[in-house]
Amino acid sequence: TWTGPSKNRSTSPSPTSRLWTGPACHLSYRYGDQSPNWNWDVRTSFEDTRAAAESAGASDTGNFALNALNDQLQQDDFLLYLVAEWEQADRLLMLFQNSTDNIERQTTILQLLGTLSSDKAFEALQEALTNPTLAPTALLALGQQGEKAIPTLASYLESTTNPNHRLAAIQALGAIATQCKSPALFAQFINLLDAEDPKVQTEAVKGLGNLGDRRAIQPLKKLNLKAWTNSSSSPDMKALREMLSSSLWQLNPDAHT
Repeated sequence: TWTGPSKNRSTSPSPTSRLWTGPACHLSYRYGDQSPNWNWDVRTSFEDTRAAAESAGASDTGNFALNALNDQLQQDDFLLYLVAEWEQADRLLMLFQNSTDNIERQTTILQLLGTLSSDKAFEALQEALTNPTLAPTALLALGQQGEKAIPTLASYLESTTNPNHRLAAIQALGAIATQCKSPALFAQFINLLDAEDPKVQTEAVKGLGNLGDRRAIQPLKKLNLKAWTNSSSSPDMKALREMLSSSLWQLNPDAHT
């Protein structure tokens, strides 16, 4: 567990625990002038050291515990977040290449690469799109790269038939829409309003709301009428209706007073 500031963690900090029941290491690190310090706990997979040592046939319980903790430290994500905070893209890429047998670790690294303003990070994210397992994470990470990622995402969206990958690409474009008002984004979202999947439509509606282009009002009103006259009570249709109301309010708040 960890507490402390980080531009690379979107989740709320969770308190570290002092109730250690097995080998553990507490790491503390201060990033710049930010307060409080980072605090990070690393623990072994076992709580009973003696029993674990006996099961492994180790005679020296102390060395067994230290070696197990060292192995855990080598695999822990703390180093990844630290390298990302230091904006060391080359080191992250090396760690990515050395983790081909650990998809979960590669996924974390791709998420962190998305936060870096680096040509090498951008290229690595593009290359990761060729891996079906890593593609959704790479797509969302590209959404943090800003306007320069629009052509890559638009091209991928046009070529892929995987519904989950399509949704991730649209979500990434939506994230970019909160940062820039590119005309290319408006055209993409307008075209996606006619999609058959309500999840895709919801993301397109959200993107148009974030863009703030009032030209979207009439197309959204048209879709809003269709959504509310649709007899479906599915969660996806409900989410679409709610997003339509939200985006229409964003674009024309006076119409909702």
